Amino acid sequence: MDLEKAFDCTNHKILLPKLEFYGVKGKAKLWLESYFSNMYQSVPITNNVLNWNYFSTWEEIKHGVPQRSILGSLLFLFHINDLPKAINDKSIPLLPADDTSILITSPYKNNFQLKITTAFNFINEWLNTNLLSINFNKTHYLQFITKNKPKSRIKITYNNKQISTI
Repeated sequence: MDLEKAFDCTNHKILLPKLEFYGVKGKAKLWLESYFSNMYQSVPITNNVLNWNYFSTWEEIKHGVPQRSILGSLLFLFHINDLPKAINDKSIPLLPADDTSILITSPYKNNFQLKITTAFNFINEWLNTNLLSINFNKTHYLQFITKNKPKSRIKITYNNKQISTI
């Protein structure tokens, strides 16, 4: 499961209470609050045909953590660290940042279909609460079976979109 623009969509107002819950307090908490407050950005716009440069208006940055950095990865992991609690009795989540794997096991096709539907319903609720979404172009499922069982035709849908197999 690939999360769409995960690092860019990490909401500061959701992240900061989670950091405090996990023990980030005192000066470290104040530093992060300061880091996330009063951040603004403007985008340069260049038109080579008309030969002019322009800057957009300054807008406050209310979400996002730095990508390709230790701090950004750590902050994002704090942001998604409570996902397993939302689905832990339905499946086994693995959280290596924005490419999250969900392991679901069952020897029976009908039971598997029920488990995966239930897990994705809980995931959907958690994602909506945390202002994140799935990138369906990069989300796939892989089915592992024993040699003596035929591959099952399983249809996995999420938010009325079908998740394809690898």
